[in-house]
Amino acid sequence: MDKVRVIKIFEDTQVNLNLNEQEKKDFLLIRDIIGEMNLSLQVDGKLLVSHYVGFIHVNKTRVLIYPKIARKVKDDNLFNNAFDILVRMLAYTGFDKVKRINTPQNSEIYDGDVLELLIGMFVDELLALFKRDINRSYRSTLENESFIKGKIDFIENTKKNSYRKHLHALRYEQFTENVLMNQIFKTVVLSLVRKTVVRDNRVKLGQALLWLEDVEQIKITDDIWNQVAFTRLNNQYNTVFNMAKLFYYNSSINLNKGNENTLCFLVPLNDLFEKYVFKILKDTAESDAIFLPQGPIRYLGRLSGTNVFGLKPDISMMKNDQVLMIFDAKYKEIIDDKSVSQSDIYQMLAYSVRFNCNQVVLVYPKMIECDKDDFELFHIEIPKESSVLVIRIIQINLECDIDFTINQFSQYLRFLKSKNDTDECKTEAM
Repeated sequence: MDKVRVIKIFEDTQVNLNLNEQEKKDFLLIRDIIGEMNLSLQVDGKLLVSHYVGFIHVNKTRVLIYPKIARKVKDDNLFNNAFDILVRMLAYTGFDKVKRINTPQNSEIYDGDVLELLIGMFVDELLALFKRDINRSYRSTLENESFIKGKIDFIENTKKNSYRKHLHALRYEQFTENVLMNQIFKTVVLSLVRKTVVRDNRVKLGQALLWLEDVEQIKITDDIWNQVAFTRLNNQYNTVFNMAKLFYYNSSINLNKGNENTLCFLVPLNDLFEKYVFKILKDTAESDAIFLPQGPIRYLGRLSGTNVFGLKPDISMMKNDQVLMIFDAKYKEIIDDKSVSQSDIYQMLAYSVRFNCNQVVLVYPKMIECDKDDFELFHIEIPKESSVLVIRIIQINLECDIDFTINQFSQYLRFLKSKNDTDECKTEAM
């Protein structure tokens, strides 16, 4: 059996690869999955993937895409550092939309491979449920027997036994594990056995197959998933069932589906970082204000009686329908004041004007190996007619413990609130 080639890269970072003909064909399929705008492969083997992190597995080629914040790490731990940060962010935000990921205690066995992490979580959950109580249900069975059991199906009996008077077509309910949900599990497990390269995962998948020894393998189609009915007897399988569905549909964001040779789990880091910042702010538990994601929505102006130039801040701090502060998450590398995009500043100015808010914060991730540890890097003051807009640029250290980061934000919010109260007093005195 040919070995799977595992290729590790950072998003938004060009690498040179030596690819054989089959791998080049695999990358053409990968480009169809991820989109031509997000993957560039040149004739000389230069590869660039943008916007997404995660994995794509096509045939015998697996591409692991890591967050770019670790690409400047100079030792062998650069991919593991990026992997740990990605898992931590997924765990904290629940971004995968399938289950709340628990940060694994032995993540080193996955060698920075998100696919292997998901396989490990899936089979651990499945085995835990099987050991507690394997899923069984009553299944309608039709058999020809020489003795009476259950009910005689007279229509089937007439069709099959016109000349065999000693047989009876019997229909009865049998309590068995050979039910549709388990058939789906077995089919998915067999597919994962062919894809995993981690010995621990392969052993556990083999254990799952032993539990499913008397279960039939089936061909999975889109319609089959809707045929599974959940009751109070099997509801505990809901999470692991959704993970099986994730492996079938190839992606938590539905980029592609239904190919037994393809698996992918791609996360847009811009969206993940924004959700990470929002949850941190929400968890600061400010008692007198609420944090609103993706809103409120307003328009900058009107053209011929029609609203134009819609504005929708990433995160707004609200009190009594008034916008007190605006936070905008920018998943970009920032080094100093010269690396801030002018378009980002103009966007914040538009927010300030339309929402009548003078406290605006741009939130960036701290690049690993960055020598600047300040939470607020700098701020820009823009004079307005009767006030001053302050655009603050801060960075989050994604390697830090989440409780530390929440406390850091809590202190910073108190600082901003005190500055805001002081500025309001100055404005009223003018």
